[in-house]
Amino acid sequence: MVLETDKNNLTEKEKLMNITLDATQQKELKKMLKCGIYKELHKRDVLTDTQLNSLLERNS
Repeated sequence: MVLETDKNNLTEKEKLMNITLDATQQKELKKMLKCGIYKELHKRDVLTDTQLNSLLERNS
């Protein structure tokens, strides 16, 4: 059961998370997310230094 006040709060949170990006911003965000993922994989020893550097170079 969801209380009416909970519904209102959820709606406000959804409004805050609803952002619009133009094509350039979308492209930059995608690049940043990819780089973050690559760095996290490297941190977890899934990627070598060479692999990380190669992926970062391709996405810059």
